[in-house]
This record gives sequence, C-alpha cells and structure tokens, in this order.
Amino acid sequence: MKISLFLPFLVILGISSCTPKTVEKTVDPGVPDKYVTENPEELAEGCTTFSTSSYPEDALNEHVIYRGFLRENDLEIAFPHWKRAFELAPAADGKRSIQYTDGAKFYKYFFQQTTDSLERVGYIAKIRELYDAAVRCYPKDHFLKGLLAFDLYYSFRDYTSDEEIYTLFKETIDKDGLKTPAFVLNPFTDLLISRFNNGEVTMNEAQTYTGLIRKILAHGLEESKEKENFAIVESYAPSRLEEFEAVEDFYPASYYLQNYYPQYQADSLNCDVVESVYSKLRWGKISPEEPRMLRMNEFIQKNCQVADQSSFGRQAFDALQAGRFREAVSLFEKASNEASDPTKKAQYQLIIAKIYYAHLKDFRKSRQSALQSAKFDPNSGAPYILIGKLYASSGPLCGPGRGWDSQIVTWPAIDKWQTARNLDPSVAAEANRLINQYTKYMPNIEDIFQRNIKEGAPFFVGCWIQESTTVRAAK
Repeated sequence: MKISLFLPFLVILGISSCTPKTVEKTVDPGVPDKYVTENPEELAEGCTTFSTSSYPEDALNEHVIYRGFLRENDLEIAFPHWKRAFELAPAADGKRSIQYTDGAKFYKYFFQQTTDSLERVGYIAKIRELYDAAVRCYPKDHFLKGLLAFDLYYSFRDYTSDEEIYTLFKETIDKDGLKTPAFVLNPFTDLLISRFNNGEVTMNEAQTYTGLIRKILAHGLEESKEKENFAIVESYAPSRLEEFEAVEDFYPASYYLQNYYPQYQADSLNCDVVESVYSKLRWGKISPEEPRMLRMNEFIQKNCQVADQSSFGRQAFDALQAGRFREAVSLFEKASNEASDPTKKAQYQLIIAKIYYAHLKDFRKSRQSALQSAKFDPNSGAPYILIGKLYASSGPLCGPGRGWDSQIVTWPAIDKWQTARNLDPSVAAEANRLINQYTKYMPNIEDIFQRNIKEGAPFFVGCWIQESTTVRAAK
C-alpha cells in the first residue's frame, strides 16, 4: 500500500471526489399554465364567474378567443379579448384563477416593451392589483403569492425588495407544505442563502426552511404531477444548500454520515478519500471514538501519514484532519509565510485554496489562494485546474438555475484548464478530461444566436467570476 508523501495535493481535501457540479440545462422549472382550486368556496363579492355574469355567453366566448391567441403567443391580439372577458367574469369558471394570472402575463409583456419608467411602474401596479384580487377570490390558492414572488424575483427585482419576495415565497411554503409548487423552490433557495449570509435570516430559520426544501423536493420527485419540474429543481437546490456546510453546526451529524460515509465505503483503501471523509465527519461533530471513525483513523495512521518538518505545517495537517478547517487555513498561512522555498509556499497556498473550495465553500477566497500558489510556482498547472473547477461549479451560484447563466461559466472554466495544460504537462491529462467533459455543457448554438452573439466573439462573464472569455457553442 502506497504511503502518502509531503503535501499530496488531494490529501484530506476531498478534491478527487469533489468534482464540479454538472449543469447541463439547469433552467427554472417555470410555472404550469393553470392550477385548479380543489375545493372552491363561495366566491367573494366582485368575483364574478361565467355563470353569474350578466353576459355569460359573451364572457365565455371572449375567454376562449383570448386563450387561443395566448397559446400562440399573439399577446397583442389576445389582450383586448382578455380585457373584455375579465370585465365580464374575472373569476372565470369559479374554479381557477387563470384570468388573473393571464392578466399578469399581459402586463409583464407590456412592461418589457417600454423603457418609460412611469409606464413600467404602472404595469407593475396592475400586476399587483391582479394578484391581490386573485387572492381575495381564491384564498385557498396559496400558490398565488408564490406566483407574485416569482414574477417579482425574475422580472421586477429592481422595483421591490428581496425581503418582500422572500416573505411571499415563505408564506406559500408555510401554507402549501409538501404540496408547494416546484417553481417556488429555486428562487426561494437563492434568497434563503443570500439573506442568511447577510444576517437577515437566523440560523434556526435557515435550518427549518432548508429541511422543508429537501422534504418538498423529495415529495415532489415521488408523488407530484410535476416530476419533470422537480427534477430540474433537484439539479439546483441541493447543490446550493451544500453551501451551509461551511456553517459550523448547521447540519446535524447524521447529515454528514449520510452524505459522506458512503464515499469511504466505496473507496476505503484510498488515502485521499479516507482522510477527506474523516475530516468531514469530524467537522460534523461525529466523535473520534465512534467505531467507524476509529476504523478510518487506524487506516490513516498506518497508511496516510504526511511528512512535514514545519511545525506550523504539522499543526495545520492535524487541524485539517480533525475538521477544524478555519484553524487549518490560519496554520497553513503561517507555514507558507515561514517557508523559504517558493515551491513549498505554492503547495501550502494550494491546500488553502482547496480547503476553501471543498469545505468552507468560499469560492472567491479559494481563487485568491490558488492565484497566490500560481505566483509562487508559475510553472504549476494545478492552481488553474482548481480555478477551472471553481468556475465550472458556479452554475447554481451565478443565477437561480437558468440555462444560459448556468452554462456560460463553462467558458472561463475551459480557459483555465487550457492554461493549465499549456503550462504543466503533469496535469495535461486531467485538463483534457475536464475540457472534454464540459465542452458539451456550453450554451448551444441556438441560445447564442438568439442573443445576437457570434461564436468566437469576446464575452464578459459577470457574477463573482468577472472575467473576459470567448463565445463557444456546445459540441
């Protein structure tokens, strides 16, 4: 059995098993065309239906006409027919709020067609009025507040506050529970994380809703009629919720055992894997005296010892193995500062970068340390391999699951792997594997064409990446 040598790059960090999240077509599930109220109550005053309208036949005919044009996306033609149908019977058949939500679609369309700020504010006011009226007529349709939040989040973010959107989504989840529609989960997940990070949501609340998101997703995948939409949520929300692993005591010990111990079972003779799992479980507060931990530690002591003559280096590895990740970062920084050999400095900085990536989920600091590593050892391709993985993993971070935003991160990722391959023959095989793997996840030619962009053109990727790259189509 092979003994690990000094700074074996992947030791403890889990980088070998912590590959970038594949984001192929991670689009938001969207909103189904209509929902039917299961147990409609007697409608409130003003909630006129086809049957209670003064002109029932006209109301129904106008409804059928506008719906036909709307299905063909002929909104300009459909609008006057919707307006007449809504005037005659806003509550339609009394079982669904579709004419209210369709009205929101029309005014969203008009909002998009103008740049006049006053007109835009007026259209948003109309949309809010429609949702308020829909809630009054269909109080059991809790998803309506979620629909308003959905529109505010994706279309009118600059005209509202994240607090309002978050509250509307939360009310929908509180009322609908496991039956919460799929379209709520991705944007709510994004807001939950950002508001927690900003100190606007308590840890207890974040833990509660993280658990609810997972339960709703599991229920939706098993029992909902929206299984396809929940499958899209599955490609986004769980990976975002992993960010909470960086918060000490956020997840219980059972979470780490469930998610990481199987990695050890699948590859129990691999030092990198065993040390990674052991440190993750220690971070998760599993006792080192627990039988599974004792078995892993015995294997590590016999087969995976790291030889490091630096006092800070030895302490840093001990802290890393014990799951004390922030302490390990501090000690590796001291070891790097103490080292006189630039190559050792580079190796320490690379380990710091990998801790930030795999354990502390801080991509900006991970890149910063990786670039420091590259500065100390300019001939090494390893830092650029890691930065490419950071970028490739950023699809869910750079937009709440939409395809384009999730896919363009592959361009700068591939740029970094090409740099690594050109610099360092020792990482060429891994760089080529990653390039081949992620080339197919780039935007397709149709998506590029629709945005009036040409292949080969320069393109700036925003989000936290903030780099210029070149437009390429999936192959």
